[in-house]
Amino acid sequence: MSADLARLTAAQDAADAVVRTVGDTPDGSPMLLVAVIDPETNTRLATCFVTYQTGDIPPLRLVAS
Repeated sequence: MSADLARLTAAQDAADAVVRTVGDTPDGSPMLLVAVIDPETNTRLATCFVTYQTGDIPPLRLVAS
């Protein structure tokens, strides 16, 4: 296995572990889309959604001008 392939495989494994750890299933709560990017190749390795709490603050909404 080449050094580049070994690095990319290790990076992909780490990205998959992060997504498994923090990713949430969409349930109607406010959510953020999280992307894990390899900074050397600028390649997206994984994406997931995470929920966050707004407390008493209403969620953001689009307002037409």
